[in-house]
Amino acid sequence: SIKNPYSIPPRRLWDLLANRVVELDVFAKDDGEKPRMPPCGYYAITHSWTKDMQLWMTPINHYQWPVPLPAGTTFEEIRWEALHAGASYCWLDVLCLRQKTFEPVTEEQREVEWSIDVPTIGNVYRQATHVLRYFNGLGRELQL
Repeated sequence: SIKNPYSIPPRRLWDLLANRVVELDVFAKDDGEKPRMPPCGYYAITHSWTKDMQLWMTPINHYQWPVPLPAGTTFEEIRWEALHAGASYCWLDVLCLRQKTFEPVTEEQREVEWSIDVPTIGNVYRQATHVLRYFNGLGRELQL
């Protein structure tokens, strides 16, 4: 069981200015200090999953796992929208939660991370300063 589940921060954030995913411990002042939020806070991005998701390898997450994106969507578009909304850091599940891979060692690591990250995912949205929502799929404009 997870002790103090409501105090667990996200493991990673997307640094929009550097355009890379960073571990939360980069914001700690000293080695060994507990991970903490960036001083400016972060935005969380939520989206609906679509049937046309395609897998992409990206330098944003250091090519650590394939990232699913809807066809015709780019990370640059999502990044631009988040920056223009005022974000410097974002949490986006496909970039900040380790996704499935075909490498056994990485898959074992994903299972360990998900045993904590998935049950506490509500904290990501609760602790965010803002939440951006894509109702018609990640990066897609709302169509009624």
